[in-house]
Amino acid sequence: MRKYNRLLFPLLCGLILAGCVASTTTLTPPPPKVVPAPQVVPPAPAQKLDDIKLVSAALIERLRGGRISVDNVTLDPNGQHAVGELEFNYDGFDVKNVGVTGYITAELAPGKIQAMLEGVILFKDIINRRTGVYFCTQYIVTQGHINITKSVVAGIPPDFPRVETFFIPEDKFKAAASSLLNYTDYYLFAIENAEPMSYGEGESKTGLTGNYYIMTFCKDRIYEEASLNMKVTEKPFGAGKTLADAISINDSGWRILIAGGKFAPGSSRYKFYVGVNYKQDAGGYLPEVVVGEFHNTKREYNPQAAAAQAAPAAAQTAPATQTQPPAQSGEGPLALGQQYLNPVFPADVEIIQIRLKDLGLYTGKIDRDFGPLTRKALDAFNQQHGLPKGQWSMGVQKALFQGTGQ
Repeated sequence: MRKYNRLLFPLLCGLILAGCVASTTTLTPPPPKVVPAPQVVPPAPAQKLDDIKLVSAALIERLRGGRISVDNVTLDPNGQHAVGELEFNYDGFDVKNVGVTGYITAELAPGKIQAMLEGVILFKDIINRRTGVYFCTQYIVTQGHINITKSVVAGIPPDFPRVETFFIPEDKFKAAASSLLNYTDYYLFAIENAEPMSYGEGESKTGLTGNYYIMTFCKDRIYEEASLNMKVTEKPFGAGKTLADAISINDSGWRILIAGGKFAPGSSRYKFYVGVNYKQDAGGYLPEVVVGEFHNTKREYNPQAAAAQAAPAAAQTAPATQTQPPAQSGEGPLALGQQYLNPVFPADVEIIQIRLKDLGLYTGKIDRDFGPLTRKALDAFNQQHGLPKGQWSMGVQKALFQGTGQ
């Protein structure tokens, strides 16, 4: 019996040691798998230019509501795409410019390159309407063929849209109203039937009034979240009695404002003023900006300008090195309205804040942000000068910087 015990003891110890070794071996983690990062391969200039041209052309075709027919370019049916709109396409708009803001490539395999392209496309049509979109695409280039796997396009709202205003006799407007179906119809009608406005201040003092429609056209496309409104008043900058409020027509982002009433275009006796205000996001923090100010005469009478026109011809032949003094001595471009400060841009806000601080109206930091303190200070200035509260316009700017030399 002792003999068996002597044999079993070494055998048992051996099994225990073997088990420990085995368990230690199984707990050792495997070496990590090395996954090489994609290698960024700068394409040849010619290849890069071809990619940009072909992909941009394909997106433009898609925006115009058609299928992509560009050679060697396909839109992956299994990809992710958000290009085009249900109610509007860019058919009839010429491409004014394509700007590239980003372009990177990575080699997935020999002869297979993945690229990402982003940029902006600007459009313009025959009546000088403008609109722009931002785009971003991801695609794979294999043996000269481009397969777009991801694409997205978003409209770019304007910071300061352009507007045009016309005075239309009521009888002409009512006679044609039923045939005006879209923005282009209204605009061409306004051009053909508007009051000529060839006279200036003081040239028509009859004071005859008539029934007119005032029509304002926004020449840049704006979106649902933006507000655009027009008011007709008896004093500039929205002050005084309101003579008419406008209704708005929205043709897929192309806005028309129409107000009707009794007016006297060209009369210096019964003046009226048209103000058009724009806010990029009606619920946002950016201020409402005046984008159009119109008077019922073509120009206001300026005695200094009249004197300059009556000056002898000898004054017009002065040497080029001699400069004539400005019409309003001592005033700078901001007070004269030669430059416009847009509160959308931080650099412009800084200039406004510094001026308000010099007047003792702004007590905050010069932080280049058109926030509550800046708006409060501007409202105080407007109230002191009989200007509408909550508004920034060229008229407010002129008043704010008058006498500063700026």
